[in-house]
Amino acid sequence: MVKILLLDLGKIMRGGQRQVFYLARHLTRTPGFSPLVAVPKNAPLISLVQEAEIPFVTLPSSSDYNPLNTLKLRSIIKTFKPDIVHTNDAKGASLAAFAKKMSGSAFKLVHSRRVSYRLKPGWSKKKYLHGDAVVAVSREIEEVLISCGIPKEKTSTIHSGIDASMYPTESRKHPVLTIGAVGALSEQKGFEVLIEALGHLKDNQSMPDWQCMIAGDGPLRHELKLLAEKLDLARSILFLGYRDSREVLPEMDILTIPSIDGEGSNAVIKEGWATQTPVITSDLPSNLELVTHEHDGLVFSNKDARELASAIVRLVNDPELAHRMVENGSESVMRYTDQTMAEQYIALYGRLLNHPA
Repeated sequence: MVKILLLDLGKIMRGGQRQVFYLARHLTRTPGFSPLVAVPKNAPLISLVQEAEIPFVTLPSSSDYNPLNTLKLRSIIKTFKPDIVHTNDAKGASLAAFAKKMSGSAFKLVHSRRVSYRLKPGWSKKKYLHGDAVVAVSREIEEVLISCGIPKEKTSTIHSGIDASMYPTESRKHPVLTIGAVGALSEQKGFEVLIEALGHLKDNQSMPDWQCMIAGDGPLRHELKLLAEKLDLARSILFLGYRDSREVLPEMDILTIPSIDGEGSNAVIKEGWATQTPVITSDLPSNLELVTHEHDGLVFSNKDARELASAIVRLVNDPELAHRMVENGSESVMRYTDQTMAEQYIALYGRLLNHPA
């Protein structure tokens, strides 16, 4: 029996936490594997693993430097005796690398890296050097890791996956054209670019009546609302707060992904494909690993609000293009399923342990 300890210190439910759930669920269903999920107390991931009857343990906090977390993790490792500890966020990587360094335990350490930011000098880099394998969720991230000094032979790329069967595809519900976006209201997601693009649409005579729905919460919520008011768009943009993407995507006629940096393997793109929603995305390298322009999405130049506006107008006025993109997106999403992602990790575990997984 191969024992896998999946560690995640995330405090909110985002794409990385859902990947932990998908992987743990697949491992639970795979003969020969015994997963255990370790998360902070009150973590939102707990309700998912409980419902799926996946074994889990809790840590005192979400801090990588909390001594109580270190003690608890070492206790879990001593009791569970994992063959592999697999971390899924930067704080978890710190905590597990420190535990391995201090305890000298024999487990293999796997880190998943989900953002394309460069590693900072010091412990931020060393914790990844302590890993036996470092998995990037996009080729761009893998290239960044190697350029930061992580040995190439330790790195690999495994794109994040989604369970497409969980996403509804029913007809759109709103009487007016609904442009949408989903994600944390943080700088890297680029929602100010979307709002500026909507400003360019305001007086466009070729556009029907429209509204925009932004599903997400975060530190820029107030600032983005002020920008909407400044551009006289307050009545046209609905800030929904956090909503599950499966709930809001069927309400959108066009899905925009205006992210400006730091992306990994964007789950929202795949969710758009799964819900048969036409996708428009910025041309970040990680996004271009997924989307082919005019095939399963439209691509605009990063931070170019006017070009984003033009892409929206183009989709509205070319329903054949929109339909073709939706059909091709339904095929594209099948390359990025949760099962494909999990099987690639199982193969990696097998290589690390020197036996077929």
